[in-house]
Amino acid sequence: MKKTKFITLAATALITAGVITACGSDKKEDTSKSESSSSKVEESSKAEAFTGATKGTDSFETLQKGFAANGAWLNAMTKDIDASGKTLTVDGDFEGDGKPNRELAMYASDPTTHLPTATYTLTVDKIEVNSPSFAIAQGTVKGDVYVNAADFHFEGQGKLEGNLIFKTAELKAAFEKLEKQPTDEATAQKSEANQGTISGDVKVAE
Repeated sequence: MKKTKFITLAATALITAGVITACGSDKKEDTSKSESSSSKVEESSKAEAFTGATKGTDSFETLQKGFAANGAWLNAMTKDIDASGKTLTVDGDFEGDGKPNRELAMYASDPTTHLPTATYTLTVDKIEVNSPSFAIAQGTVKGDVYVNAADFHFEGQGKLEGNLIFKTAELKAAFEKLEKQPTDEATAQKSEANQGTISGDVKVAE
């Protein structure tokens, strides 16, 4: 009788262990499925955030491809880029945020406030702007900028260490109607479509 009782208890223990193991297995599987689902949602969110835009680059060649006529409306830098002697050509008509837009984003931003946490510098011989509504956002361009299209502007604390040269007097006059870049840093960071800070001449091409 004692022997039978012992066997029954042992069998019960084995069954219980099996159930616990099975539960543990299910838990791991559920966790795995949850992580997989979470990963897919995250990837989807990233894809949506960068719809029609690049994810950022530290390569001038990649930046140039992004600003080709078949490129993206927004192209971002992830660090300083020294392309001394080279020309960045901005071609094509694009829309971003539901309106005509083309942007060179030269900064890293806080994911919550979306304000810049770091800004970058692009060194070139010149930027040739053939796209309407082109913006230099935040960082610094070292070189001249030639504007051949309407609605060129700076965003945030955009800076140009060089000359700003417009194809026509009309393009220059439209730019000069924009607000001056605010001197208060917090306000300047949020400012859109301003005149930026320019160290060289603002003129019409001869």
